[in-house]
Amino acid sequence: MFKKLFSMCVVLCLAAGTLRGQSDDRQLVGTARKTLKTYDKAVITLAAVIKIEAKGGEIAGLDQEHKNQCVATLIDPSGLAVTSLTTLSPKMRYNRGGGQVIELECQVQEVKYRLTDGTEVPARVVLKDEDLDLAYLAPLKPLDKATEAKMAFLPLSDAIAQPEVLDATILIGRTGDDLNYIPTLSVGRIVSIVSTPRTCYLSNLGSLGMPVFNHQGKVLGMICRCVKAEGSESGSRSAALLNQLILPVADIAKLVPQAKDEMKKPAEGEKKADDTEKKPAATEKKSAEPEKKKPAEPEKKPAEPEKKPAEPEKKPAEADKKPADAQKTEPHTVD
Repeated sequence: MFKKLFSMCVVLCLAAGTLRGQSDDRQLVGTARKTLKTYDKAVITLAAVIKIEAKGGEIAGLDQEHKNQCVATLIDPSGLAVTSLTTLSPKMRYNRGGGQVIELECQVQEVKYRLTDGTEVPARVVLKDEDLDLAYLAPLKPLDKATEAKMAFLPLSDAIAQPEVLDATILIGRTGDDLNYIPTLSVGRIVSIVSTPRTCYLSNLGSLGMPVFNHQGKVLGMICRCVKAEGSESGSRSAALLNQLILPVADIAKLVPQAKDEMKKPAEGEKKADDTEKKPAATEKKSAEPEKKKPAEPEKKPAEPEKKPAEPEKKPAEADKKPADAQKTEPHTVD
């Protein structure tokens, strides 16, 4: 009898635990769906053109332009966005054989925001942090009201406690052009806490640039390669884990004021355009000065010859006087 009662208690406890777990899962799923609905328009696609150059000299066939797409997150009504620097402008290596490895540098030549409705907004990189693997971007021109209405912005000010191992996470991503940039929603777990060289969290899934939320739907951070592992082979298990590190939101928020200051500075293209506009203005002034001086000089010069003909007029008058004097003296000579 006692054994039967004990068995029934065990079964009931397991059933209660299962039901509680199912309830927690349903609650997490509901929070995840609500989070996606709230921040869907904040997770955008970056369409970039990057220039790949071989470090240490030009090598035939390696220098070229390449189109790249990645996920970014809008974090301010000004249009400021953040993404993983690695996924926007990756560092690559080329194996020439014989143990010779060439490092390739990637420079962003052009970048645009692609919003959820397909609207494209020309943008530029305003700040980079290689240690944290962060790239901040801003629109080339201030946003108008119509464009702002198509966006949502991720708040970075929510103060949350540090998560623990096996805490649930919510991740929002976006597909590529082959699937029409539709949003993706995932529920994961934190599998480890990294403390050196900086505090960050290791996720069991995700990809670079994706924003991550905790089980309450509050911003936890973003997946980026914020820890460098020298000598990791591409495609190895260690390299794969580096692409699943969550950088805490506090580290992302610290650089926002500096990024906003950089937004106020004109882009390189705008500076060149301003210089070009000023140079023709200076040329116009120079061309205007000769017009004033040249016409004035010819007008004065013809005035001088007019005075010279006046002198010959006086000479004939003297000649007229001389014959008159001669006429007076000649009669005295005859007498």
